[in-house]
Amino acid sequence: MTEPTPPTPPTPNPPAPDHTDRTGSTGSTAASASDETGKTGKKRGRLTGLPESVRLLILLWAGALAGEALHQILNVVMSLIDPSALLAAARETVDTEQAPEVADALITTSAYSAVVVAAVIAVAIVGLLAWMLTLIRKRSRHAPMARRLLLIFGFYFGIRTLMLFMVSPGASDVPLALYLFDGSLQILIGVAAVLALIFGARRETLQWTGELNDPDGSARPGRPPNDRK
Repeated sequence: MTEPTPPTPPTPNPPAPDHTDRTGSTGSTAASASDETGKTGKKRGRLTGLPESVRLLILLWAGALAGEALHQILNVVMSLIDPSALLAAARETVDTEQAPEVADALITTSAYSAVVVAAVIAVAIVGLLAWMLTLIRKRSRHAPMARRLLLIFGFYFGIRTLMLFMVSPGASDVPLALYLFDGSLQILIGVAAVLALIFGARRETLQWTGELNDPDGSARPGRPPNDRK
């Protein structure tokens, strides 16, 4: 007789691969990459979506304001290197015959105080113009006023640049290279401001600020569409 064959034990099924960890790690990596991309996009996207004229207007004015801030710093430095012009101007307003010692101290104090006050006013004006640029970029309801104010200062910077070619520095202790650098900087500021005037007068810029209606009939920011009053 043939002996019965023993039954073959069942083969255990292999465990199913666990994709949870890999999927989770992949998802977290993708999320972090998405966050980094979003942050980069926010930094680069402040001027995206703007009309070309508005974008160039903002870039030109940003460069002009940065140059103007540097010019004011150089102006203070040159005034401190050679304060003779300031002292002469202050001496004309003080009576030096009554008390010469007190008058000299008052002249020096008033001269340096004038430098500080002028620097503070210049910084305040630069900050104001930078805020006007922000209003235009955000298409605020005050964007028309901001554009007009920038228009006024654009003419000022342009005229100041022309005046540079009509004057020459006198005898001074300030290095000539510093005069040349400051004069070149003012010329660049004037050129940028005049170019910004050109882009600020274009139709798409006026449509962006709301001074002209858009082709689709939308009106200025803060007003309902199709309101052409």
